Amino acid sequence: MIPPVIFRCMLQLEYIKVNAFCLNRMGSEATQLYRKILNNLRNEISHICVLNACSHSGLLQEAWSIFNDIPFKTERIFTMMVDCLSRLFLFDETQNLISEYEKTNKTRVIMYTSLLSGVRNNRNRYLSEKIFNRMKSLFPDQKQDLVAGVILLSNIYSSVREHELATTFRYNQIKYLGKHVKLGLS
Repeated sequence: MIPPVIFRCMLQLEYIKVNAFCLNRMGSEATQLYRKILNNLRNEISHICVLNACSHSGLLQEAWSIFNDIPFKTERIFTMMVDCLSRLFLFDETQNLISEYEKTNKTRVIMYTSLLSGVRNNRNRYLSEKIFNRMKSLFPDQKQDLVAGVILLSNIYSSVREHELATTFRYNQIKYLGKHVKLGLS
């Protein structure tokens, strides 16, 4: 029989391997290894690692399969699935997933920030503005999180060659939020 301490170390090593596959965009390998881990030994970290691997590798069907098999979905697991969907520009599905989460849980800014990041990659200016305005109305007191949204939206303006709007928007919003942002730091 393997001592519990060694068993936990071996299990942690499996989680690290799943994450390493993720970081190297080897999503298929990550999902294969994840599936070898016994169901009762999987935890939030293993779920997040494999969903992250699916997200970065574009493995939507695998992500949905894994997500649907997770018995207890935490905020972080939902957020990872939001990231996966928004990276693939499936914004309606992403918003539906957020709405599903919000039926039984408190609204979370990180999910909207993840969605906004995906919209930034798609360079969808109008949807970005809509999401950012929703963030401002839902989270008026979470100024530091709104600054992240300001940066994302100003980056979207720049990506569609609206450089003057990007600069003005960023300056005005950060001044309004009363936060200081150091240039070049993310």
